[in-house]
Amino acid sequence: MSDNDRSHIQKIFEETYPQRARAKNPDAYAAMFTEAALQMPPNVPDRYGKADIAAGFAQQIADKDLDPTLTAEEIQIMGDFGYVVGIAMVTVHPHDGSPAIKIKFRGLWLMKKEQGEWKIDRQIWNEKPQ
Repeated sequence: MSDNDRSHIQKIFEETYPQRARAKNPDAYAAMFTEAALQMPPNVPDRYGKADIAAGFAQQIADKDLDPTLTAEEIQIMGDFGYVVGIAMVTVHPHDGSPAIKIKFRGLWLMKKEQGEWKIDRQIWNEKPQ
């Protein structure tokens, strides 16, 4: 495994993704994904492709702000594919003034290298007990 590839995937997971989630820009958020990406969030329909992922993210943040912290626990590279498994601690700040909520997720992302850049190709996560 290339240390550079591993570092790039870790940076996307731990830095880029949380920054883009906080920034609340659906197009910038979707830019982290491949054109044929599949996102499988809990309790909502799957999202196919960048446009659907952007629309789903816009809906997700319409009534709240997200403050995620992600930690990669395992990263493996297999040619132009790789995966990362990690934990996300997310503080959700509802716009209605109700108290913030802390949620813990475990995620699995299949990464794909496209034109020399790592992108999220498949993403699934589920909620875990605190």
